Amino acid sequence: MDKLIVISGSDGSGKTTSALLLASYLSRRSETSIHWFRGSHMHVSLLYRLFRKLGILRGEDNPYYGVSIPRKARFPFSLLEFSGILPLFLARFFKRLVSDYLVCDRGALDFAIWVSATLNYPEYLRSLLGKFSLSLASREKPILLTAPPDILMARSKTPRAFLYREHVLYEILGKYFSRCVIDTSELSPIEVVARVLKCVGN
Repeated sequence: MDKLIVISGSDGSGKTTSALLLASYLSRRSETSIHWFRGSHMHVSLLYRLFRKLGILRGEDNPYYGVSIPRKARFPFSLLEFSGILPLFLARFFKRLVSDYLVCDRGALDFAIWVSATLNYPEYLRSLLGKFSLSLASREKPILLTAPPDILMARSKTPRAFLYREHVLYEILGKYFSRCVIDTSELSPIEVVARVLKCVGN
């Protein structure tokens, strides 16, 4: 069974619940850690919050902060996003060294999709940093949780336009970078975790 288990997917797919249940189960027999990514991090999140407070760059591309980055500034902001996530990748690396199992709520695939979707910048996936993010995703071999968009929207209250943009990216990239895909629309959380365990070879 793999020591690194990364659970990926759109908002409302069941990532967090599954990661918590899985970590709880594994911790009964081995030293288990859990690690999260949550969209924009550190100075990037603070900057977006400042934009929102000052009413700068208002828009719906990034519905979590209510901002839309102008097209000419999207590449610099993708660099900024990467600088914000890099310390978390390093923290994840060290957690993996001291844990028997490391369960991750989101991973490199989610980060690549986050940047592409919230900046409305699909070109990121073809950039050097985008390719690097996807190469990390290929090493993580995430388990992709999914559901039809209407179910995801009902669970997460995510705006339709953003959710569809994000969902399409997961559907396309998940075919190439995930080790397996689990449709959670008709499964209980326990059933999802059972399928995750089966996927990782438990």
